[in-house]
Amino acid sequence: MMNELHTHNYNGATTYSSGHFHNYSGETSASPDVAGHIHYMEGRTTLSIGHDHTYRTATGPAIYIQGGHYHYYNGETSMAYIPDSHTHFYAGYNSIYMG
Repeated sequence: MMNELHTHNYNGATTYSSGHFHNYSGETSASPDVAGHIHYMEGRTTLSIGHDHTYRTATGPAIYIQGGHYHYYNGETSMAYIPDSHTHFYAGYNSIYMG
């Protein structure tokens, strides 16, 4: 239903950097189902080698399929200093909203 507030779930793994990677998952911010809408994603990665990272990004606009839509996202995590100064990249598609 158009204009209905909705969210999407997402999960994935970051790129491999400094000898490790992290997993992440969550639920996007709520947005109305209108053409061109986006969502925001933020959270913390899983712990690896004694540290985690934060992430925050906006999705791309809705990609419509028959009966629903989904979004592409990408971003870079915050800097961590264990085992050395590094970040990770992440990208993917969130769950399909059938509205």
